[in-house]
Amino acid sequence: MIDLSFLNAFADSAFFWSALIFSVACAFTGLAAVRLSLKGEAVTSLMAISTFTTVAGVSLFLISLPELFNVGFARDTAIALLVVGSIGTIIFARLFRTGK
Repeated sequence: MIDLSFLNAFADSAFFWSALIFSVACAFTGLAAVRLSLKGEAVTSLMAISTFTTVAGVSLFLISLPELFNVGFARDTAIALLVVGSIGTIIFARLFRTGK
């Protein structure tokens, strides 16, 4: 018979380390987005801010998982940030395209 406790411990460890590596990758992407938003033109800055909003929302949602840190308010904040950020990007892109 296969020892399921070992398999469960391995899965928990693999999930934790992959989430940690993903968080570090999100941090580097967020820093690159901030740098791009400060150095670029209007459309480039909009794209960078949208990227940063997505990275922040995904990172907040990741730390809200009970397997990692179980921060209760982070999931609600992440969902609000992702929805409001997406709507704001679409509205700004519409206004920029029409030139009004």
